[in-house]
Amino acid sequence: MEKSDFKRLHNEFKQVLAKIKQYDRIICFRHVIPDYDAFGSQMGMYTWIKDNFPNKDVRYPGETNRSFVPSLFPEPEVVDEEWINRGPFLAIVTDTATTARISASVIDKADYVIKIDHHPNVDPYGNLNIVYDHIVAASQIVALFALSRSRKYVLSSKAAYYLYAGMVGDSGRFLYPDTDGATLRVAADLIDTGFDLQDFYDRMYAKTLKDVEVRKYVLNNTKITPGGTAYYTLTDEDCKRMDILPGEGKIYVNEFRGVEGIYATVSTTEDAQAGVWRVSLRSNRKKVNGVASKYRGGGHEGASGATLESLDELPQLLADLDAVPLDR
Repeated sequence: MEKSDFKRLHNEFKQVLAKIKQYDRIICFRHVIPDYDAFGSQMGMYTWIKDNFPNKDVRYPGETNRSFVPSLFPEPEVVDEEWINRGPFLAIVTDTATTARISASVIDKADYVIKIDHHPNVDPYGNLNIVYDHIVAASQIVALFALSRSRKYVLSSKAAYYLYAGMVGDSGRFLYPDTDGATLRVAADLIDTGFDLQDFYDRMYAKTLKDVEVRKYVLNNTKITPGGTAYYTLTDEDCKRMDILPGEGKIYVNEFRGVEGIYATVSTTEDAQAGVWRVSLRSNRKKVNGVASKYRGGGHEGASGATLESLDELPQLLADLDAVPLDR
């Protein structure tokens, strides 16, 4: 991070703390189809607020994800209309680039909205945007906030556990390009709060026989384009047969990442209920977010999501991805 970033962060974090102090009712939001960083940043912020302001009424709604709940994160809450209409509340939205992707969103009824994110700021919603798209995880930004207040406020091992989970998940165990010295220093500070690191990794990487069977299916059914894109497709029938939810299909998208001659990887999973195909794109060698934006999506240069209205669009998406030049 640049020195100017830290100066800007200092001023932004002062505003975040002031708003937390101001409101007695707060909702911590994150994005739909949650991953490690969505859960980690949401629960890290929620826990930090409750640890330091126990009398505040703080909520954490959203979809669940059986890959992470309850092994790493608690079951999300349901916030009813009565709570929403009771009076003014502060909304803190983490790891969510656009309003369309906010899970359980009622931010239009919030008195004040804070956006904390690490995706390109294509939708600068809310009253305060704390967005740094070169930081590897939104959880790192929340962790920086908590650590910057540590002289006066507590950063518990529980809050640190959640934030570390988000950072590990979105950095690919600190392997992805946006990982830098600041990332590792923050991770070290979180570990130093004293949570059980071995227990964390045991929970994060626990596997079932079903996981092995799905991974075997993906490995056996992955195809490779002439341009070096590895891709697999999971139909609704495949998902039902292997007991996979639409949001879980992308879990295996990194299986061929790093293999010689493979420059990008793609997972395509049918979401029959929504009537679309959910696509995840990954690469260490190509900027994939431009292709994702062409297919109703977006994200980071090396990790993006898209949506296909029909599987007939997949061949063109793959061709577009093959056509992206290698950047190193």
